Amino acid sequence: MTAASMPSLPLLHRLLFVAMTLGSQLREVVDGFSELTAQHVRLARLELAQDARFVGIRVGVIAGLAPLILVGYGFLCVALALALRRVMAADLAFLSVGLVNLIGGVIGIALAARQLSTKAVMNDTLTQLEATSAVVLHAPEGTQP
Repeated sequence: MTAASMPSLPLLHRLLFVAMTLGSQLREVVDGFSELTAQHVRLARLELAQDARFVGIRVGVIAGLAPLILVGYGFLCVALALALRRVMAADLAFLSVGLVNLIGGVIGIALAARQLSTKAVMNDTLTQLEATSAVVLHAPEGTQP
């Protein structure tokens, strides 16, 4: 390589400066993305804890009240069947009361299950993640999200 073909010293300084500037900007982007990812993880943890608490309390209430309902229904069913025995056969009276209770129980459980299924789990985290993805993936070139 001859002296004429070597780049001048100021040009080397400018190239080195550009490389250092690009490296600095790349480091800032990586640090920003790392912080954003960490924030998403923190949000997911908080939201998951809140959702678990919500579901746990509702399931605990249902489990705690179930024995009371069962005992109360038992007494009411026997009383109703004994009252219906005056107008129909005893076996038909107990069968009728049993079917009504079975249908009522199924409807009650279906309503409780629907309430649990309509709870959007980690909804805020997913919304924020989708918004971030949209900004990062669809940002025009040369702009920072």
